[in-house]
Amino acid sequence: MQHRRDGGRQRLRRHGLLHTITAEQALASPLKLYSAIIEDNDIASSAYGYYSGMTLMWEPRAWPAGATGTTISFTGPYPQTLNFNFPYTLNPAEHNFDNLRIIAYVQCTTGTKEVQNAFYMDMPTTATGVYEDGTAPVAQTAQLLIGPNPSTSGFLSIGAVLPQGVTGTVSIYDMSGRVIDSFDASAPETEYIRETGVYLVRLETSDGEVVTERCTILD
Repeated sequence: MQHRRDGGRQRLRRHGLLHTITAEQALASPLKLYSAIIEDNDIASSAYGYYSGMTLMWEPRAWPAGATGTTISFTGPYPQTLNFNFPYTLNPAEHNFDNLRIIAYVQCTTGTKEVQNAFYMDMPTTATGVYEDGTAPVAQTAQLLIGPNPSTSGFLSIGAVLPQGVTGTVSIYDMSGRVIDSFDASAPETEYIRETGVYLVRLETSDGEVVTERCTILD
């Protein structure tokens, strides 16, 4: 995310956060998706009283899926993938965008309320948003997003953040250099890899940029 000033005034930024969730089989309990953007290394102001001047971690700043979560429902056939894009607003005058993190988890709403899956990552620095005047910040570099990594089920959700006007192709390679799959980078894909091991995911863009990430499939 870019910090941008205009006429000495920092602007609120409205963004969208994409969540991709895959169910391998039907679950007996209803489910909710919870998501939060947290800030690390924030120096407490005098308003915190005793904690004034201390370094605070994991402070919630936004709840893209809502403060009480969002109900999700899988209908099959399985595996089935659902995509949710939630808007949120943050003020760069109040928050250090370099210290933001994303947490998300899916939890049963009945019984023992077991958490089925969870995800944590740094806020992508190239994520695009919308300024309050309707203009969009421009991502400078491409980025690959892979989760869960490592995967114990063989399923991977793979997506890309691309600069404005740039297209790309994502390819998955095993360690022998064999191409497992290849797809357009404009939309996230759910991949199933049967064999355990380490794989390379490579993003090649129309402007010549190449981004490579490792992912691991475990038993």
